[in-house]
Amino acid sequence: MLTREFGKLWLGQAISAVGSSVTIIALPLTAALTLAATPEQMGILVAAGWLPYLLFALLAGAWSDRLPRKPILIATDLARAAVLVTIPFAAFAGVLRIEHVLAAAFVAGSMTVVFRSAYAPFIPVLVGRDALVEANAKLALTDSVARVVGPSLGGLLVQLITAPLAILVDALSFVVSAIAVASVRVRETPPPRAERRSIWIEIADGLRVMLANSFTRSVTVIGLLFNATITIGDAVFILYLTRGLGLDALLIGVVYMVGGIASVAGATLVQGTTARFGIGPSMVGSILLLTLAGLLLLAASGPPVVAAAYLAVRGAIVSFSAAVYNVTSNSIWQAAIPDRLLGRVSGASQVFGLGLIPISALAGGWLGAHVGLWNTIAISVGGQFLAFLYVAASPLRRIRTTGDLPALTGV
Repeated sequence: MLTREFGKLWLGQAISAVGSSVTIIALPLTAALTLAATPEQMGILVAAGWLPYLLFALLAGAWSDRLPRKPILIATDLARAAVLVTIPFAAFAGVLRIEHVLAAAFVAGSMTVVFRSAYAPFIPVLVGRDALVEANAKLALTDSVARVVGPSLGGLLVQLITAPLAILVDALSFVVSAIAVASVRVRETPPPRAERRSIWIEIADGLRVMLANSFTRSVTVIGLLFNATITIGDAVFILYLTRGLGLDALLIGVVYMVGGIASVAGATLVQGTTARFGIGPSMVGSILLLTLAGLLLLAASGPPVVAAAYLAVRGAIVSFSAAVYNVTSNSIWQAAIPDRLLGRVSGASQVFGLGLIPISALAGGWLGAHVGLWNTIAISVGGQFLAFLYVAASPLRRIRTTGDLPALTGV
C-alpha cells in the first residue's frame, strides 16, 4: 500500500513533469524559431542534453549508492531550475544566443543524470518492493497526464509569449518539486563510510552485474539500439514538423498532447496487460507497436492539419507502447537488483543504453543537412525495424512473472 510520503513525492513529480513537457516543445522551438538554428545545430542541441549520460552516469550511479538520495534529489532540482531560468532572462534582455541554449541543455542534462541516479533507487526505499509496480504505474500515469497538459500548454505559451519565456514554467516546476521532496519523511541507511571501497571498484561491480544478468543485459541492449536509431530522427524532428510539414507551435502541442493521452492509457492498463500476457511478451509487443508507428511518420503529408493527424496517431501508439514498456522494465529492474547496487547498476545501464544518443543526434543533424529531413526520418525508422530483430530474439519473451527472472550473478 502506498503511503502519504509517496504522495508528496508523487505530487512534486507531477508538477515537475508538466514543466518538463513544456520544455520538450519550448527548448527546440527556441533554437528553431527564435534563433533560426540549422539542422546541425539542432543535432548538437539534442546531443548536448544527452552527452552527460555518457560522461557522468557511471560515476553518478556509484556515488548515489554511497549517500542518502533525498538531498541529491533536492539539490539537482534546484540546480536545474537555476540553469533553465537563464534562458528566458537572456531572451528578455535580448542577448540569447544558440551557444547559451546548448550550454544550458548540457548543464541541465548533467543535473538530470545525477537526479535519475538517485531517483530510481529512492522509490523502493520509500514504498517497499511489494508496491513497486503500483508506485511506478502511478508515477507513469502522472507523467502521462503531464504529456497531455504540458505540450498543449507549451504550444499555447510559445504562441503567446515566445518559446524562451515558456521555459520559465519548467524552471518554476523544479522549485516546486524540490520543496515536495524536502517534505518527504524517509529513513535512509547508506552504507557506513568504513565499508566503502574505491569508487572505481564499485563502478566495476555495477558493470559486472549489469552484463552478467541476461535480463538487465537485454534491457540495456534494447535501450542502446532503439535510443540510437530513434535519436537520428529526433534530431531533426522539430525542423521536419515546422519546415517540412508546415506545423505551427499550437499544432505541434496538439500532436504531443494526443500522445500524452495514449500514454495515460498505457500507464493505466499496464498491470492488466502484464497479468494477461506476461511481463516479457508485453514488453516485446510494446516495442513492436512502437516500431510500426514509425511508418505513420513517413506517411504524414498534405495540409498541416492532415499531417498533424498522421503524427497524432503515431504519437498515440508510441506513447502507449513506451508507457507499457517503461513501467514494466523499471519495476522489474527495481525488484531484481538489491538496493545497495541499484544506483551503480542503473548508471552502467544508462551509459550503455543512452551513451550513443549524442553521436546519433550529431549524425541525425548531419544527415538532415546533407540528405534531407524526410530521408533522415526514413533512416531512423529503418534502423528501428532492424533493432526489433534483437528484441524478437531476446530472452525477454520467456519472462512471464518476476519468478522467471534470472538470478543475479557477479555480485
